[in-house]
Amino acid sequence: MARSSRRLGSLAASLALVSCLGGCGARPDPRLANLTEGISQDSALRAMGVDSASRTDSFLVNGQFISALYFARPEASDSAALADRNMSPVVLIGGSVVGWGWEKWDSIADANAIQVAQKQ
Repeated sequence: MARSSRRLGSLAASLALVSCLGGCGARPDPRLANLTEGISQDSALRAMGVDSASRTDSFLVNGQFISALYFARPEASDSAALADRNMSPVVLIGGSVVGWGWEKWDSIADANAIQVAQKQ
């Protein structure tokens, strides 16, 4: 019985993690699975299947150039889909991808005193 409960708990935790890859509260953006840490911005754009991000926010913090590329999700059909938390962020430092998704961007933003859109 305990083993079954642990498996269910592990399964629930895994499902919760997968559901938050692109941002909790929305379906994950499947294009994020094409990304790899360390690739360039151009490679990230190719991996996401677009010529440019929907929006880019760039910051110079303590001598580091930090950028957040925001991508409208493939199923986006209205202007509400372009609200920050409805898009998929990809984070670059020094021109290289260091991560993606809201958990990663929130962590980097907090560590560098960058203000980003609040969770919905």
